[in-house]
Amino acid sequence: MKRTRKELAFFVLAVDPDRNNGEDLDRLEMQAHTRKCDLSKEDRDNYIESHADAMARVLFIYAQLNKGIKYVQGMNEVLAVLYYCFWKFGNEAVISTEYLESDLFFCFSNLMAELKDGFLRDLDKEKSGINGKC
Repeated sequence: MKRTRKELAFFVLAVDPDRNNGEDLDRLEMQAHTRKCDLSKEDRDNYIESHADAMARVLFIYAQLNKGIKYVQGMNEVLAVLYYCFWKFGNEAVISTEYLESDLFFCFSNLMAELKDGFLRDLDKEKSGINGKC
């Protein structure tokens, strides 16, 4: 997730908007450039949940439930568009941030049902594969 839409600071920001200021911004920036396993105990204890973390969970669950496709590079870009729209337009009309991750997972899964052929290496050369769509 650390490579997802690097031009948008949004994905580095905290899910809790109250944490997006001062020292917390410094911590979020450090977290964005450090693997979790390389964080100190203090940094892990004071970890601030970011939008990238929420996306990672959705992609992890998707990969676990879809063993035939798992995770393929590029899925994060598809998910990023959905996530950003869900968050930015949350609590308006139909979309609620209260169940954002579960709603996001549902929509992403349905979208991937249509797009998954483009992510299957075995289908690269087929009409429905990535090279067939060029």
